[in-house]
Amino acid sequence: MSRFRSSARVTAVVVALVMLAAFVGLSSAAGGGAPRWSAPVGITPDDISHPNDYYIVSFTGSGAVGPACGDPNGTIPYKHGDVVLYEGPNECWGPWFSATRSGLSAAADVNAMHDRCRPPFDVCDTYFSFKAQTAIPGVGAVQPQDVVVGSWDPDSVDAYENFQMVFDGSDVGLTTKAERIDGLSVFDPGDEPDGYDECAALLLISTAGAYRVSDAWGNPLSGGGEDVLGFCMTNSGSSTAGYWFLYHDGSAEGLPANALVGLDHQVGRRAFGRFELLTGKPIAVDAAHGGPSEVFNFTSQTGEYDGPTFSFPELTNADDPVDSFTLHEG
Repeated sequence: MSRFRSSARVTAVVVALVMLAAFVGLSSAAGGGAPRWSAPVGITPDDISHPNDYYIVSFTGSGAVGPACGDPNGTIPYKHGDVVLYEGPNECWGPWFSATRSGLSAAADVNAMHDRCRPPFDVCDTYFSFKAQTAIPGVGAVQPQDVVVGSWDPDSVDAYENFQMVFDGSDVGLTTKAERIDGLSVFDPGDEPDGYDECAALLLISTAGAYRVSDAWGNPLSGGGEDVLGFCMTNSGSSTAGYWFLYHDGSAEGLPANALVGLDHQVGRRAFGRFELLTGKPIAVDAAHGGPSEVFNFTSQTGEYDGPTFSFPELTNADDPVDSFTLHEG
């Protein structure tokens, strides 16, 4: 039974990223209830985004989407600080994260997001980066180059709690407006590509525009908002430490400048260079032809883009541009 259609809840919050003792952890408690939704478990070798998947989505504006799951005549309202769920198998929408019900200002604007909801789907943590400085309960003011994590309050429909700072961008070279985070994905422990499994956490990040950071040897690493940076974290929070590397060179692969505005790396995919992405402008690269609010795929096995594998404008009634997403297999 879907979380938003269940009156019972499981009161559990599990450590989200802890690989080293220094890394941030979330407390846990036990209770009884139903999972957030009943997606099957397992990743197939050819897994890419499909219409029957589950999409956790934030939009650039405010509006409503429908039909609501459980109410074919209803809609799900959202603002640019909220996150909603599209259930592909049921072709319906539900609430996922409410900024105001989680203690954030109505002015909060999600710029990048990664959702981690693990089997049996009663434990959900979501990672956020915001478009402007935002006050986060228990954390304080965070910048658009930072990442915080919050845990779903299982006694609610779409409220989150236990926010913690995960990534302080200013500690590791992200300081300018162009270096705001607008694409984010966090590897599950065990999913890291070979050579990165000793990182306390491995993040994939895209910036809004030009960036300049340092690699593991202190050499400058620069590029634009069409690239995907990898960050191997050795310490988190207000004293973030680690090193950067270029995970995907979008300009070399033909993406237009600053085109990438959302990305996701599916659970269970260890292959280096395999991810889904959103663009903020039309693209025509390899077999990928489309534009905003459409999900494209890149795999290093072929070295090519493909898609769209999912189109929000065509397959849902969503009018606002999608600016971040996480895909859970259906």
